[in-house]
Amino acid sequence: MDSSDVFRKRNLSKVNFEYEELVGRDLSDTNMKGVNLQNRDIHNADMSRADLRGADMSAAILFYVKMRGADMRETNLSNAKLWDADLYGADMRGADIKGADLFYADLRNTDLSNANLNGVNLRHANFEGAILESINFLDANYDSDTLDTMPEDAKKELKKQGREW
Repeated sequence: MDSSDVFRKRNLSKVNFEYEELVGRDLSDTNMKGVNLQNRDIHNADMSRADLRGADMSAAILFYVKMRGADMRETNLSNAKLWDADLYGADMRGADIKGADLFYADLRNTDLSNANLNGVNLRHANFEGAILESINFLDANYDSDTLDTMPEDAKKELKKQGREW
């Protein structure tokens, strides 16, 4: 087994990650429900299909992280840096994403119903096929590239609540 796979397909919901190196790790198909990853550097990791429900990932560095199909309901991603993050098909219903940086994030087919996107950087984010019901876009930054990928009703709400870059 490759050392980067040591966490793959495991139940890590009770693990204290305070001293674990998570950069570049394969955490795919892993149960990480409710874990504390606050302020952690997790860039280049693979968390595809991971169960991250209720996890605290606030202020985490998640550059280039793969979270395809991850269950991220009620996850705290406030002030996280998700540059170029692959969140394709993730379930992010009720997630707290306020103040996060989603620069170039792939949010295609992601369910963001009832998510808090207050003050988020959405420049160049891709929302094609995303579910965007009851979203708080207050003070979110966006650009024309982002708008081009959004459904009309969400686009109107973002223009009303957010700020064009």
